[in-house]
Amino acid sequence: MHTETSHDPLARPAKGRAGSVGARAGPAGDRAGPAGDKARPAGGPRWRALLEARWRARLQEVTELALAYHETAAAAGRGASAGDHAQMRLRALLRRTVASRRALADTEEALARLSAGTYGWCESCGGVIPAQRLAVTPETRYCARCAQEPRLRTPGPGRARRPGLVT
Repeated sequence: MHTETSHDPLARPAKGRAGSVGARAGPAGDRAGPAGDKARPAGGPRWRALLEARWRARLQEVTELALAYHETAAAAGRGASAGDHAQMRLRALLRRTVASRRALADTEEALARLSAGTYGWCESCGGVIPAQRLAVTPETRYCARCAQEPRLRTPGPGRARRPGLVT
């Protein structure tokens, strides 16, 4: 199965563009990687390698889940006696596939921020996201303080709303 994305997250930006590849200069003009200090935004090849590895793993997972869903649907269509069990399995596979696709999209967005030089900066307050937070959740777009705000817990564009979320 061939999956297309809006951009190729593995492609490197052309050299010679304004700024450097995958990093945003902080106040002192320097950059921090996964082991960098808290006062500077993240950037650089170590973060790119981590995000690309996660992207490949998530793409593989989405592909396997989509194949399993289609195989199960085809088998359920052939066997009239499959009934409720096959429908439950299809619903479970669909939920897992959707969640995996969202995770893949989050990783693609993190790679885009890395290429744009905004990776490691909070999208709400503009502050630096500590490297320790990024090491745990590399796709995060918010610092710990802003991530606790209810208004940021709404789904992104193209994502279904979940009941109980505050706008």
